[in-house]
Amino acid sequence: MRTEEIEVTSEEKRAEITLRIKESEIYRGEVFLHDISPYLMEELKVEDLLVILFMDFLKRIKEKGNLSQAMKAILLNFEDYF
Repeated sequence: MRTEEIEVTSEEKRAEITLRIKESEIYRGEVFLHDISPYLMEELKVEDLLVILFMDFLKRIKEKGNLSQAMKAILLNFEDYF
């Protein structure tokens, strides 16, 4: 995962998220990234992909503004992991 320092203003807040992901899912992500690597300008790691997906997810929540529906979707997608 790339570590970059980002300037945070007094109005911004930062958070750190810890995820537990099945090893088989990590391998699937690595295979996916390997398969699409010829089409990318730079090498991505699974961690980078997770950041991109999470940021896109947050953007969609901000746009749609339906938090309860989003929470239901999250729980349904992760029920196999609980």
